[in-house]
Amino acid sequence: MKIEVAKPDLEAALQVVSIGASSTGSDLTTHFVFRHKEEDNTVEVLSNNNRIGCSMPIQGVNVTRSDDHGAFTVESWRLNKWIAAVEDSVLTLELKDGLVKATSSKGSVKFQSLDPGTFSYWDKTLGEVEKSTTTGAKRLQTALSHVKLFISDKDTTTPKLAVTEIKGDALQSTDKGALAIVTLDGLDDSTLRVHGKDINQVMSFLGQSGDESVELKEHDKCLFIIRHDGGILNVGRPPHPFPDINIPRDGDDPHFWDLRKEEVVSAINALAASASKEETRVSFSSPKEGIVALSMASASGERVTMHLETQSQTIPATEEGGEDQILPGCGSLPDATPVPDNGFEISNVYLLRMLGQWKGDIIRFGITPHHDEETGVTKGWVRFREDRGGDTFLTILVWLV
Repeated sequence: MKIEVAKPDLEAALQVVSIGASSTGSDLTTHFVFRHKEEDNTVEVLSNNNRIGCSMPIQGVNVTRSDDHGAFTVESWRLNKWIAAVEDSVLTLELKDGLVKATSSKGSVKFQSLDPGTFSYWDKTLGEVEKSTTTGAKRLQTALSHVKLFISDKDTTTPKLAVTEIKGDALQSTDKGALAIVTLDGLDDSTLRVHGKDINQVMSFLGQSGDESVELKEHDKCLFIIRHDGGILNVGRPPHPFPDINIPRDGDDPHFWDLRKEEVVSAINALAASASKEETRVSFSSPKEGIVALSMASASGERVTMHLETQSQTIPATEEGGEDQILPGCGSLPDATPVPDNGFEISNVYLLRMLGQWKGDIIRFGITPHHDEETGVTKGWVRFREDRGGDTFLTILVWLV
């Protein structure tokens, strides 16, 4: 088989399938596979590293094939290196005697081809999928970018938490310290499940799709994401399902503080500058109306505190049985377990991760305390919720005790 193609067209296809090529080893997982499809006389290039598979049709290609040679392979890093080095011209790849001759306008090099017949093609599996869902590539990429922050990396001890999965209409993840939930309108019937180790490759594939829509085809063995230009990503479906977690996604929080995002980030970074490198806790409390205090233990052992003004907040009831009051324009909330006078601690690492993706200028700390009568300990969580383009991004950070 011989193909002729302009360098930019070949580069565009290889950029996509490089996602699925392994950088180590000496088998087909490190190779690109070029395959001629007789039914529509096109040429596609494929890759598969046993976790991620990619295929992409090559635009503007001319193909000549013999009856017995409809495919060949080239080691991915070698082909990418050669293409980066040659001039912008029409390139030729031709299989002869088990070697692939690669030619530019100034000369040729040769690459070894492995047996393409042993490649793990997914044509049959894709053909078995009957249902599909369409969604925006950027929308799904943004959702995955959020939940990846809190996917557990303990895939051997807690494999159910090493994935993200759509449960109901929401993409969810947790590592027990935080929970991320993105409600995606229109994906109610999807059961998408992706392992944390595959998230970056999936996001890369979606990112190359721009503002276009993608088609999701879900098989019990894998997920196929199909781009408008014919590119396909094949990612294996993890066997362990994400657990059912009963956390309220709607409704008001018993207490809240509205703070400026930039001021919170600045305060945490300033406190961390004097803290020990191992310190991952930041304490929040409200010593008086309109003020929230952030503190961390410094490297010297003393606590360092910074005070921020709230934009609005709940004010704890002063009389037993009374209602919490809220600053003007914020309405009212019913009785609730009060926030402890000494406040609570959450992970400053988790909080900064979440703030890095927060789009608004104001961030609401929705606070839910729970008092355990048996132990006398008050525990709880902080809920952060933001609406973006019709989707709801919810993050819950548990108090550290």
